[in-house]
Amino acid sequence: MNVLGQHCPHCNKFATVRTSEIVSPTMRILYFQCRDITCGHTWVSHLEAVRTVSPASIPNPNVHLPMSTKAEIIRQRLAASSDPRQLSLDHENE
Repeated sequence: MNVLGQHCPHCNKFATVRTSEIVSPTMRILYFQCRDITCGHTWVSHLEAVRTVSPASIPNPNVHLPMSTKAEIIRQRLAASSDPRQLSLDHENE
């Protein structure tokens, strides 16, 4: 099971969504609660779809998300899996 959550900005313990509100087809307001009862922090976050990586097979005509470029997708995947101890072959940032 996949559970959506965040770490508490104060104690860094895992927090869970207690409830949410749909603002639009691409935006949701999430109400989080820290799982650490000694912390007890609750806060609001926004979850927003910002671009498409793979097109929907049943698209909603009211949703208009820009398509990610292949270069952006490759950079994101490399950044997510890169090991900081390895040398980079990316010469764009030199």
